[in-house]
Amino acid sequence: MTSEHGSTERRLYVSWRDPIGSIHPIGMLVRRRGAEGERFLFAYLKLAEQLPEFRPLPGLPELHRRYESRSLFPVFANRVMPRSRPDFDLLAHRVDLDGDADPFEVMARSGGVRATDRIEVFSGPVRTAENRTTCLFFARGIRHIEGAEQAVADLVPGDRLVLTLDPMNDFNPRAMLMRVSDGRSVGYVPDYLLEHIHELRDLNGSDPEILVEHVNDETTAPHLRLLCRLDAPWPPGYEPFSDAQFRPLASLA
Repeated sequence: MTSEHGSTERRLYVSWRDPIGSIHPIGMLVRRRGAEGERFLFAYLKLAEQLPEFRPLPGLPELHRRYESRSLFPVFANRVMPRSRPDFDLLAHRVDLDGDADPFEVMARSGGVRATDRIEVFSGPVRTAENRTTCLFFARGIRHIEGAEQAVADLVPGDRLVLTLDPMNDFNPRAMLMRVSDGRSVGYVPDYLLEHIHELRDLNGSDPEILVEHVNDETTAPHLRLLCRLDAPWPPGYEPFSDAQFRPLASLA
């Protein structure tokens, strides 16, 4: 995104996984680049107030404060792999980018997941010049679905996946499975995209298209095995993630 002053802006949502495994957006991280260099901003979202077990992130203790820095906040900086690392090219490839990719974008694509906490970052839907909504995401729950790992191994970029409701899901009755044409399940849609997909279904009268973007081999961690792309017409007057729960508690203007 480019502002009227010529600066560029990149917005990421920050999510938190609760003890039972549900994922909740709790913050927004902004990077602005202009003539004076980079600035980073962070604010918590309204939903962060409503999660009884959530605690503020390290170094960002106040829910109603706008945070601003010339360098990336430490809680996120340690999720960015430097380009100088010997395994940077491998990670970039696994998220379908090349070795010249911006490390911040690699984090945005990979989610910046660490085994030591429950925090993750993700990009929201983007409106294209063709007036469509699109976003990339990795399939969830592959290792918990019988036969999913083999089904993922059989996929190639461009394959179409079918969305199926999973109302008996113990964690989220609105959960959506993704299946191949022969009925095998290959993973779940991330929780943070479910409302967006349900809204698109209602407004467009049909499911968004889910396409395979990139497939990694079995040596890759399950949460990075299958990269998918959502694509659908952008409904007139529609704004994704506009629910009050996504509203920042402090201005990021």
